[in-house]
Amino acid sequence: MPDTEPILVCLLGTFRLVKHGEAMSLRHGGKMESLLCALALGRRQSASRDTLLDAVWPEGEPGRRTNQSLNTLVHDLRRILADALSGRSPVLRTDDGYRLNLAAGIAVDTVRFDHHIAAAADRLAAGDEVAALAHYEQAVMLYRGDLCSGGDLRLLIERERLRAQYLNTLAHLADHAFATRRYDTALRHAQQLLTYDPCREDAHRVVMRCFARLGQRSAGMQQYRLCRSVLREAFQAVPERATDELFDRLRLEPDRV
Repeated sequence: MPDTEPILVCLLGTFRLVKHGEAMSLRHGGKMESLLCALALGRRQSASRDTLLDAVWPEGEPGRRTNQSLNTLVHDLRRILADALSGRSPVLRTDDGYRLNLAAGIAVDTVRFDHHIAAAADRLAAGDEVAALAHYEQAVMLYRGDLCSGGDLRLLIERERLRAQYLNTLAHLADHAFATRRYDTALRHAQQLLTYDPCREDAHRVVMRCFARLGQRSAGMQQYRLCRSVLREAFQAVPERATDELFDRLRLEPDRV
C-alpha cells in the first residue's frame, strides 16, 4: 500500500483532510468532517444513507435532514477534491449509501496504520526484521493521537484497539533498540509509551535500564519512584517483583543492569 495518495483523511489525533500534503481548511466539527469520519470509519470505508444522515444531522434539524441535503454535501466534497483525483469522484454510490473511492487516490490514516502493523507481523514471520522495523516506524509516525471520533460503543472499542496496537508497537521498538544498544532511541520510545499509558511497568523498566546504560543511575532510580507513585495513585497497587528486583540491582549493583 503506497503512502503517496493525493488525499488523506486523518482520524488519529485531531481530524484533518490533507490534499497533496497540505491540510485543508474545514470547519472543526462541521458537516463535511462528520461525513468523512462516518465514511472512513465504516466497514470498507462505506456507510448507508441512514448512517450518514444520523452522523451529519444527529439532532434531526427539521427541514434539513433529507436525502437532498446529503446529496448536496457529497456534491460539495466532489467539488473540492476532484481536481486532486484527476477528475474522479472522491465518493461513489453504493446500493444504500456511499463509499470512499480508495482506488481514485483517497487514503485513511487508520487503514494505513493497520496495513503497516500487519505488514510488520508478516515480515517478522518471514524472518525479515529490518523490513518489519521499517513498517513499525511508519505506523508510529502515523499515530498522531487517539482516534478522534468515538461517540458510540463500536468506535470506543476501535479507539482502544488502535491505541493498544500503537503502544505494543512502541514497546517492540524500544525492546529492539535496547537489544541493539541504541539506548537513546529505546529511551525515547519507552517514554513515548508512558505518555499514553503511565502504568505500563514494562516501559518503566526499559527506561530504568536505559538510564543505567547511559550512566544516569539516579535518573533510573527516580523512574522507579515515579512508577511506584503512578501505580499507587491509579490502582492502589505496588510494582511487580521484576520491577522491584531491577531497582535493587540498580541501587546495589548498577553494573549488572
